[in-house]
Amino acid sequence: MSLPILHGIIPPLPTPLTRDERLDETAFARLVAFHIKAGVHGLWILGTTARFDQVPDREARRVAEIATEANRGRLPLVLNVSDGGTRRTLERAKRFDDLPYDTYAALPPWYQPMAPAEVVDYYRALADQLARPLVIYNAPWVCNQLSFENLRLLAEHPRIVGVKDVTPGLFRPLDWPSKERKAQGFQYLLGNDLLANAIDLGADGFVSALADAFPEVAVAIWNAMRDNEISEAFRLQSQFSRLGRATNLGPMLGCLEVACRHRGLLQRMLPSPYRSLDDVAAKRVIEAIEDVGMVP
Repeated sequence: MSLPILHGIIPPLPTPLTRDERLDETAFARLVAFHIKAGVHGLWILGTTARFDQVPDREARRVAEIATEANRGRLPLVLNVSDGGTRRTLERAKRFDDLPYDTYAALPPWYQPMAPAEVVDYYRALADQLARPLVIYNAPWVCNQLSFENLRLLAEHPRIVGVKDVTPGLFRPLDWPSKERKAQGFQYLLGNDLLANAIDLGADGFVSALADAFPEVAVAIWNAMRDNEISEAFRLQSQFSRLGRATNLGPMLGCLEVACRHRGLLQRMLPSPYRSLDDVAAKRVIEAIEDVGMVP
């Protein structure tokens, strides 16, 4: 079996909602098309930004279907199938096995602390039994985040093909040489917005929520680094970082919702009990975005 190669900018798309919190199918298809046109290198579906934990199962299935229909095989697709334990995650994934996804992704069980060996066993069991190769979703907001050592251990499994590692540190690609990762068929993706810096240190790609609203800037950074246009890449990185500040003027997801709405991508992405920003806070976010500029 040929394993997927994940690289570059892979935005974790939000789930657009109507005013009554139903899936906005038209907006989601438009969102997929917008990101493909922007030049991204893959799409991460039903992740944390998409509130996979709150979207009803029937609508989650429809999200997964629309993504494949709108993509039409053009980009690699990653589908997050996270759930609370081995059997639950495997059963959740089976609901999507008939769809043409390249890889599944999974967080570790997050409700109660587990021994590190138990987390390793969990991922090995998933990799052995899932219908698709597995990408580890390693995030600090769950109680069973993998250590770097165990992450490298799991990379030895032939059906574990990558990781989205959400960490503020950028040195891990240096501690895990690209030549070694490639020999294992493993891609190291960062959940971090310091793209130019991390590319320079050897990261294979990014699952950046900020790229949901500003994919053109993220892709331009990637392309500039690829073409060895270092000064241009870091100019764009400064722009991207300044745009990122706009998502810290209140709750991050609320600010990102405003940014996506401002760009005409959706009206709503936060299910209850999350609250959208009030008009005053939203105005601050929009002003910060417009002060920076939205395109490279």
